[in-house]
Amino acid sequence: GRLPLLVKLGYQGPIITTFAHPADAAFTFREMYDYVKARGYVIYPGKLTDGDTFRIGTIGEIYPADILNVTSILGEFVATKRKEA
Repeated sequence: GRLPLLVKLGYQGPIITTFAHPADAAFTFREMYDYVKARGYVIYPGKLTDGDTFRIGTIGEIYPADILNVTSILGEFVATKRKEA
């Protein structure tokens, strides 16, 4: 499953992207942060929203492999936290 974007593609900026926590997974930001950081990446807590969100910085020396790696890591984490159907 894909992580839900908070802002539609046409309105996103080039510096940081905000994602909503998946509704079918239960976790804290700290759990996800620790999991991702242990694998070499850093994410940021959501700001200025009422719901649970997190942010990924997309400025600087970033390559397609970086995006594939971090999204794979996030997918692995979320898969371990999916709620039982």
